[in-house]
Amino acid sequence: MLGTTIGSTGYSSANSDYGYDVGTLKNTGTNTFTFSVGPQVGVFLSPRLVLGVTPAFNISTSHVNSTTTNTNNSTSGSTTSTTTTTVSLGPFMRYYFAGIPGSNWFYFQVNGAVGTGTGTSSGTSYTATSTGNTDGKVSNILTWNAGASLGLTHFFYKRIGMDFALGYNYSHVHNYDINNTYSANKTSGTITASTNNYTLNTATNGVTLGLGFHWFLRG
Repeated sequence: MLGTTIGSTGYSSANSDYGYDVGTLKNTGTNTFTFSVGPQVGVFLSPRLVLGVTPAFNISTSHVNSTTTNTNNSTSGSTTSTTTTTVSLGPFMRYYFAGIPGSNWFYFQVNGAVGTGTGTSSGTSYTATSTGNTDGKVSNILTWNAGASLGLTHFFYKRIGMDFALGYNYSHVHNYDINNTYSANKTSGTITASTNNYTLNTATNGVTLGLGFHWFLRG
């Protein structure tokens, strides 16, 4: 069984409002876009059981806007964009368990993957007295995921099938971020440099919707 998943894209948008006891207000908005593509190669161990492997290429871009209103009504804010590129490899197992008229077969699939990669970040910031620019690198990325799905393969030709699947996926990403910020005083024009490095761990879980096609070969 040879094929690929297509349409593996995602977009999310979130807004958060913070009201601090001291009277400071903060608003944060986050937009995230992901894209993933990869072939699948599997072998039928029985007429209904497939064991295979999926290498994948992934791109993720996030854009964060933050605005803070202080107790003296002055404002400060920042904008940060981060893009990461990773490659991953992992196994999958699929079992076809029921057929219905019209060359359709239901299947259950479990899969997982481990990957690594790199990324970059950039941003701007401002306060009542200064403006700043930030650039950085994302390194030591280690990502892994695991999931399961229930799907349907429709054979529009005797050896070519289109997959439709709904499932659940959990992913975890670990990386080290290096950030350098250059701030300019609005009055004097003096530029100061600072470094803010940190380790980030992010866990994500949710529902997935998949679309793909496969070519079924005969031995």
